[in-house]
Parts: sequence; structure tokens; C-alpha cells
Amino acid sequence: MTSESSRNASLDALRVLSLFGIVTLHVAGGGFADNKPFGFVVDELSRFAVPVFFLMSAYFWKDADLVAPLRLAGKVAMRVMPAFAIILALTIGLRLLEGGRPGFEPTPGGLLLLLWSGGPAFHLWFLPALVLGSAVVATLMKFTGLRWTLAIALALYAIGTIIGAYSKPLFGHGFPFWMDRNGLFFAPVFLVAGIVLRRHRGALADWPIPVIVAALVTFASLHLAEGYFVVGRYALGHDYSLATLGYGLAVAVLFMRIELMNPIWSTLGQATFGAYLIHLLVLKVLASNFGLGRHSLLMIALGFSISLGVAVAWRAGRALLAARASQA
Repeated sequence: MTSESSRNASLDALRVLSLFGIVTLHVAGGGFADNKPFGFVVDELSRFAVPVFFLMSAYFWKDADLVAPLRLAGKVAMRVMPAFAIILALTIGLRLLEGGRPGFEPTPGGLLLLLWSGGPAFHLWFLPALVLGSAVVATLMKFTGLRWTLAIALALYAIGTIIGAYSKPLFGHGFPFWMDRNGLFFAPVFLVAGIVLRRHRGALADWPIPVIVAALVTFASLHLAEGYFVVGRYALGHDYSLATLGYGLAVAVLFMRIELMNPIWSTLGQATFGAYLIHLLVLKVLASNFGLGRHSLLMIALGFSISLGVAVAWRAGRALLAARASQA
């Protein structure tokens, strides 16, 4: 396990910000009933978060990982898929206890789609996408090299954007989100970006922060414009598109460029995975049991704080139990 003293506080702060973005987009995507135009902007500007999490996942890969694609994919799967299974089972179980439907069809195709998309726990799509994307990128890196891998990943991302954000203007109708938001069309380009940034991290020290901020603002504005002009409706009319690539990269590079030192970021950063897993359940409780569904800003603040707080407490409790066990 990486000690807090050896962790990069800036990257952990980036994880925390990305978690906040994910909580925000799920609240905004749910309607933002008290101010829909503002909710649209909030939803759009939160879309850097998932790309950053993909990028950060690959940023820490070693070159030795990339020479064995199946081993890398297996290692990633062992790290994330047990959590996927637990949260998915919990989500389905709660739906059944409430008298609802399980949220998937008990057929071979339905089970495959459940594994692909997360089904009723739709936020979990990131995890199987990470596993598949890892296998795709490592395989391409092994047999084609970095340049061709980047080119193919960009082409896949362009195809995914056509299927996703640009489907209505091009085809007159939309497609299910799982057709473009997955480990084939979406994840690879951000995973490759993580590899590239890792290999050239020394050069980032020379990049002027004002230039990075200007790029961030530019791509954020383009992303917002795509959401407004290409789709032109709220809510969830726009997901990820062409400018998302630059937007996510700019946010990541900014945090790689700045130097944060406070160890609190490392404590919080290590808890973001657990908080990501449970945040939809927390939001559901806040909306259903406390009637906060129409108070979106409060939902964001509470959903983020409670999810992260529970995850920090969980990690602290496990560490305490492990310490006592080692002393026994």
C-alpha cells in the first residue's frame, strides 16, 4: 500500500474534485428541479470527472504492465470488479425490497448488458469499461506502438461521439448510453492520455499555468456550446463529446502542474473510490427518505460530503482493525 507521505497530494486533490464532479452531474442529470438552466450548465461543466478517472487509472501503469494485456486487464478486474458485484447486488436487492423490478432482464443478453452497463447501478459502467479499455489499450500498445494506439483510440472516440452526442443531428434519434459510453469507444483515448502524460510528466513542469487555465476555459466553453447547439435540450441531452477530450485533459494537466502539499488530500483521495461506489445510494436516501430531491445544491453538498465521509471512516476502521490484528 502506498503511504500517505509518498502520495502526490495534487493528484489526490484531483480525485476529490472529480468525485465532486460525478456527484454533481448525477444530481444535475436527475433534473435540477429548482433551476433547470443552471442545472444544465452545472451538468456540462462536471463532465471532466469520468475522463479524469480513466486518465488517472492509466497514469500509474508501468511499462511492464503494457507488455501483458491479459495480465493487466486481470489485475484491473481483480481490483474493481468485486466492488462492482457488491454494489450492483446491493442496488438490485434494495429495489426488490421496495417492491420494484430488478432493473434488468434475466436472459443471457440481459445479463451481458448488466455486466456491460451496470444496469440499475448505472454509475458502475466505469468499472467494466476500465477493464475492457485496459485490455484494448495494452493490446494495441503491444502490437502497434504508442502512435498507432493513440490514432486508433482517437478514431474510436470519434465513432463513439457520433453514436452519442451527435446521433440526433446525424441520424434523427439517439442511442442507449451504453453504446458509446463504454470501454471500447470512450475509455481508450483517456487511458492513452494517461500513459502519455506519465511518460512526459517532466515536461509538464515547463508549461505556464495561465496557458493551461486558458486551455481549460476554452475547452469547457466548447463543451458547453456543444451541449447547447448540438443537442439543444435539457436534461441529459448531452453527455460526452469532442470538446470533452480537451476539457478532461486540461483539468488533469492543471493539477499535475500545481503543487499541493496538505496531507488531507491524500486521506481524502484514497477514499474517493469507496465514495464513488456508494454515492448514488446516498443520493437515493437523501431524495427518497428526506425529501431533498428538489433541493439540488443541498443534495450535491450532502451527497458529496456524506459519501466521502463514510468512505474515509470505512478506511480508518479497516486500518484500525488491521493494526489490532497485527498486534494480537
